[in-house]
Amino acid sequence: MRTLSLASLIRERRTIRKFNQTPVAEELVVELLNEAAGLFPSSDTVIWRCLYAGTSESRTRLADYMLEQMTGSRLGKWIPGKMIELFKKRFTDIPGHVVVIAGTGPDRRASNRNYAAVCSILQNFQLLGWERQLGMLWDTEPMMQSEEFFKRIGVRENERFVGIIHLGYFDKAPRGRARTSAEKKWTVYTGRKA
Repeated sequence: MRTLSLASLIRERRTIRKFNQTPVAEELVVELLNEAAGLFPSSDTVIWRCLYAGTSESRTRLADYMLEQMTGSRLGKWIPGKMIELFKKRFTDIPGHVVVIAGTGPDRRASNRNYAAVCSILQNFQLLGWERQLGMLWDTEPMMQSEEFFKRIGVRENERFVGIIHLGYFDKAPRGRARTSAEKKWTVYTGRKA
């Protein structure tokens, strides 16, 4: 295991979309999630849970749930069967999928704080995974944003879908791309309407 400075780790981490077939041990995923949660500095209890699809059967079932939404739409009926099979194969070939679900609070503010905390934990998870040569893609595609999909994966009342982290080992990391400087995103607030 290589050790990088935090700044180097953040700069080097990449979103991985192409994984090799090396299995990802469920124990490693749990270890990294525990470590990531432990790095989140909060006195509040963060309410969240994960579903892990790491077997061939569970990955196929998750792909089917996603495809139901896509193929059930008006436009989806026009997608050729070969394309659907290609998507399914690509998805099921990924060694692991972590479905992340956050609890909701008694009001919008509490719900948003908890959601943000879960997102922070997932950022930590991605960085810790990168240290172990584990690549990830945080997915929130529109085909996952339906009540039927949420029902299929078991999102309960008082819960909110955060996304699916696709993960696995990879042979080659993509090159970094140019980043937008902070100055281009910077506006000094003057109290007047923009």
